[in-house]
Amino acid sequence: MHSFFPRIIDAVEDGYWIEKFPFHCADDVLHPSVIAYGLGTKERKSDITIFHNQYHPENTLHKKSVGGWDKVTIASLWFPVSMAFADISGNGCNDVIISDRYGPSMDELWPEGGRIQWFENIGDPSKEQWQRRYIGQSPGMHRLRVGHFTRTDVIQIVALPVITRSSDLDTPVPVIIYTKPDDPMSVPAPVWEKVIPFNSNFRVVHEVVVIPSCNGDLDAIMLASREGISFLWYDDSAKKWKFETLGTGMPEIPGSRFWGSGSVGVGKVHDDHAGYIASSEAMHGNYVTVYVKDEDALPNQFAGVRWTRHILDEFTSPSTGHAPGVIHQVVCADIDGDGVDEFLVAMMGSDPPSWERTGVWCYKPVDLKNGKFAKFKLGDVSAGRVALGNYRSPHVLDFATISYSVPGYFESPIPLVLLYEATPITAEKLNDEVLFRVPRPDAIRMADKVEFLDVASQKMSLVVVPPSSQYPVKQGDGVKVIAGRVLWTDKDGKLHERTQAPAPFEASTVTVEAEGHTISTRNEGAVFVLFEKSATSGQPPFTDMSQLRAHNLFPLRFPSAVRHTTFPWVKVEDTPWANGRFKGDEFYNLVGFHVRYADDSDKSICHIQLWTAGVNVSAGFHNHIGQCFAEIHTCIVNGTGKGGMSWATVSDGKFDPANPDKNLYSSVVVPSMSEHGPLWRTSADGMPLFRDNGTVDYPWHAWIAGNGDPDKQKFDVWVAFEFPAFISLAKEANVRALEPGRYRLINAKAEAAAAVEGGDSIDGASLVVSRSNLAGQTWDLEMILGTNLYTLKNVSFASSDWPVENGQKLIGTRSLAALGVTTSWSLDPVDHQKFRIRLVDTNLVWSVNKNDNIVLAQISASHGQDWIFENVDNKN
Repeated sequence: MHSFFPRIIDAVEDGYWIEKFPFHCADDVLHPSVIAYGLGTKERKSDITIFHNQYHPENTLHKKSVGGWDKVTIASLWFPVSMAFADISGNGCNDVIISDRYGPSMDELWPEGGRIQWFENIGDPSKEQWQRRYIGQSPGMHRLRVGHFTRTDVIQIVALPVITRSSDLDTPVPVIIYTKPDDPMSVPAPVWEKVIPFNSNFRVVHEVVVIPSCNGDLDAIMLASREGISFLWYDDSAKKWKFETLGTGMPEIPGSRFWGSGSVGVGKVHDDHAGYIASSEAMHGNYVTVYVKDEDALPNQFAGVRWTRHILDEFTSPSTGHAPGVIHQVVCADIDGDGVDEFLVAMMGSDPPSWERTGVWCYKPVDLKNGKFAKFKLGDVSAGRVALGNYRSPHVLDFATISYSVPGYFESPIPLVLLYEATPITAEKLNDEVLFRVPRPDAIRMADKVEFLDVASQKMSLVVVPPSSQYPVKQGDGVKVIAGRVLWTDKDGKLHERTQAPAPFEASTVTVEAEGHTISTRNEGAVFVLFEKSATSGQPPFTDMSQLRAHNLFPLRFPSAVRHTTFPWVKVEDTPWANGRFKGDEFYNLVGFHVRYADDSDKSICHIQLWTAGVNVSAGFHNHIGQCFAEIHTCIVNGTGKGGMSWATVSDGKFDPANPDKNLYSSVVVPSMSEHGPLWRTSADGMPLFRDNGTVDYPWHAWIAGNGDPDKQKFDVWVAFEFPAFISLAKEANVRALEPGRYRLINAKAEAAAAVEGGDSIDGASLVVSRSNLAGQTWDLEMILGTNLYTLKNVSFASSDWPVENGQKLIGTRSLAALGVTTSWSLDPVDHQKFRIRLVDTNLVWSVNKNDNIVLAQISASHGQDWIFENVDNKN
């Protein structure tokens, strides 16, 4: 589970309710505002406050800005409790429905209170004190929700008191349905039709949620009450209201005022909108529970099935026992985008303070059938309620909270309205550098972007995009891929693909000119650095280092140590590793950024640092004899248009790096917003070669700036991306033999299909040929990114053992080998239909022995080494 950064929207006097509020109906999905308020006191009314979303493009009030969220009071009320919203007036703006005059507590209800009113939104975000109109009244009014319960053509409100008289927890409360009149704005105020379908069934109702219809019919209702979890619906064919108790909640405990359920949420599991039920027990309770239905229940089915209760957590305090409890709300949502809802638990807090009993917990299903959930802490500040929404991005769910601070119950010491911003990418200070941790793209369902540096006319951001997704870019943006791949189509219909590196010894643009202003990912997703034009850091040419100041762009969600890091250009002659070299050279270095995966592997993706050099400057020939990495340089600014990479064309011993002979090295100009391909030595298949000390075998190489007049300086600026060694496109690369997809591999001589013996995915299972069930023997052919090599996967990946030998049996493995030395295959064409499957960096190919085992054998003229790839389901 990714983390969330808490951003303060406002500090408030007290806190009870928070609700996502789309000001316009069209804002329902993206950039909603929030409404937040407390209950007030006997001496002070409560201000109903809209905080207009600072991320909404039309938020331009700037009048009472609080942390960027413009603050507007639409009403001041005595003891408001619940709210809902709907477009009652019909003008395309959401109106607000609020119940007030509750009273100071359940033991001091106002007998004439429980008033329900709606407040008209005229469409002016700066408007205060909205006009109010009466709907109805019922003492102890505690929860309001909007839906279509008996009619689909008109707005209806379900309204429920928690109790009806002070301290009376035994008398049932009415379930009230209000229906909007034909002209809700007429004068005098029209009467809202009021129906009470249930008047004697439910006590101490603390929560109500609407279950939207899956087919456009009527909505249903779910209650959390002393009776447990109850499902209510109107049977349109019978013209009758019905209900069913799905679970009775926490049993009655002697001496306790509360039992049953206190809050409820419904979790969606893929296409099943009735995937599971989350609950807290009892009212203001300490138990987190879920209800799971039998496996044979139909999707979206609530009634008529058995629900099994599972207790996930108990937050009972040893000092206070079961009372007072700390849980105020549970709410379900798919916050990680995997198609299965998690649920969040709002914890009010406790006295004495307790980390476990304060803030927001998240529970994620891991074995739903058996009621097993993983648990994560998302927030540490008192939370009375949680309001989920796409506050910043259509790709990411954030959530807002308000501290619970109610006299007589629990009073948060510093009540706050907070927005918890989803942060898949994290960063921390690491000595003089910054360490990024990013999720693996295939582990997320939403993109994340972090701006981190503005330098040399470019704003740099780190971006992670999930598989099979699109990401918006502007014309002229640059993309440097550091993991996975991205693709786009230009205006002429040509498809472009970018991976870690272009072809060896060549330069390639990183600029994107995409038709439709989007790039896309395939099944592996992508991590990349995005370059966007910026005026903050000047425009080239840069004639003086004072023009190349780097600006820290890390947003507020990151630790202060990261946000306050400076990124100075250090003259290379002053670095400890210069060892007296580069005296007087206009040559500077800026460090730096580590990028690693945020999982148990802690695998390095790359290290990033920047360099700049003035005219006539050589960055010095070097060969990385002391460091093991494979570097690619992306040029931001080529000052003279002539700078670029140079590399020795002779063996290391025949080249003098201190006095380089121009006849002994080659060069490639790397234009502005371009990168160069691999310069390290590789095998014929693109496998990196290594020295005896384990470092990548590099020729002597250097960045050499263009020539020019030092009095008319023009700096080159480039970014070094230092990767762990990887397979690159071979210098003499073959044309892609086959498109990725699903194939049946048939041996031309044996007329049998390749398979993993017994269909066993265990590591070490033999690869064999089978003459039966040919239709079931299929292999997924996937390209190794940036190469023309492949992996082959049946129930496991096709692999050799190590060391590789002639006649060795092939086996299956669930894990790819480092650098793919035993799991990477070249498809060498025999004719238009047949191929030989050769292990990378060898002359050993797939063959079949007399026992029908697939083995590695030296290439020969035998047809037993020819394989027919029969396409089953192409999946480019």
